[in-house]
Amino acid sequence: MRRIACFYLLACLLMTALCTPSCICSRPLDSDAIRNLPLETLREMREAILARHADGSALSARETADVELLREQERRLENAWIFGEWRERHGTRLIFRDDGSVSVGARGGVYDEWGVYRFISPEEPAFESTWSVGYDEAGDPVISILLRDGDRFLYPCHRSRDSFSERRGTLTESSETGFYFTKIH
Repeated sequence: MRRIACFYLLACLLMTALCTPSCICSRPLDSDAIRNLPLETLREMREAILARHADGSALSARETADVELLREQERRLENAWIFGEWRERHGTRLIFRDDGSVSVGARGGVYDEWGVYRFISPEEPAFESTWSVGYDEAGDPVISILLRDGDRFLYPCHRSRDSFSERRGTLTESSETGFYFTKIH
């Protein structure tokens, strides 16, 4: 009877030893996991990942993705002035949230090459997307919104934190859309 009990005990310990590492391994980070975390906590999480490789060893693909996600959220929080509603004079609006999501309002028209607003029918519908922050050569923030077609809206913030013009394209090649947004306080 003792031998059977010992056998079962050893079997249980062996199973626990084999299963525990898979349970302990952390899951990759996602936007929901870091939502509402303060900037200092995000920095500590990123530094903890990098500290594990202080010996010069390479980061795994998952660790690299986690560091990139943490750094992107840090950049958003470093530019917290962007959060909230921005409105264009013809009613189009942008609502930037701290989790990286943005509501892009419906557009009832477009600006032509002379800067005249032309109403279109039907209007372009509103949609939800994601936003990120990059920096231009001068070190000024550039807000980027991913569009459905893979292109991007860019909002360079050079002089003011209360208004910006909209561009479409990439940091190296973009064109003015004519839309000029101001912050709603």
